[in-house]
Amino acid sequence: MHVHLPTGDWVCGCVGHYADSIERYFGSRPEATSLEEFVALYERLDIVGVLLGWDAQGRELDNAEIARICRESGRFVGFGSVDPKREDALERLERFESLGLRGLKLHPTLQDFDPGDDRYLPFFDAAAELGLVLLTHAGTSGLGAGEPGGQGLRIDLARPLLLDRIAARHPGMKIVLAHVGWPWHLEAVAMALHKSNVYLDISGWKYRYLPEEVRREIPRRLRGQFCFGTDYPMFDPEACLAELDRLQLPPDVASAILRENAAGLLGL
Repeated sequence: MHVHLPTGDWVCGCVGHYADSIERYFGSRPEATSLEEFVALYERLDIVGVLLGWDAQGRELDNAEIARICRESGRFVGFGSVDPKREDALERLERFESLGLRGLKLHPTLQDFDPGDDRYLPFFDAAAELGLVLLTHAGTSGLGAGEPGGQGLRIDLARPLLLDRIAARHPGMKIVLAHVGWPWHLEAVAMALHKSNVYLDISGWKYRYLPEEVRREIPRRLRGQFCFGTDYPMFDPEACLAELDRLQLPPDVASAILRENAAGLLGL
């Protein structure tokens, strides 16, 4: 449910200026790979991934290119990205349908916008009307971590609760809170328990370190609202699959997290 484009366009172009903080935070430095190697990895592991676009700080991946990769590889579902502060943000959203993009990726910290600000309601309303799944970065970020001022990035903009009124305003819109929203993971869990259109992806973690409050709900009340994610190339998908096995979840719960929940919310 959470895959970044591992080519130089993203690794070096979009987030390259955060490479030192990424290595410090995750313990490894993502290396750029070719598109062919990327697709071959997901074919070998027999995984379908949600490939995420990027539009932040004046650096972007072309949404049309994300759509092309998804269409030609047959291994990915495309989520485009639009910076809500753009003057043509609504026009960009309207192109998603013709491109075949199923969802919208937001990163409030990197895009430097407050999802709770009234000025962005028309943007969220448009995304809901277009039937897009919304996947938003939630919680802290490895980008800028351990640097003075976090390299100017505000993690408070990615508090899950800022999206609660959007989930209430648009009950038909599926909203995925990435990385379970840590350190505000209790907000994310509370939102998912309260609103069935809110989902949590477990990307960006070694799953053994997921907070106990999160792990407790995976096989219980929220078994239908958790989705497998890696945050590739930050994490290796093969290692993530092995890490999920170590949680020793009941087979039906593991199947739901790995496939069924995501397939349902994506309409596949």
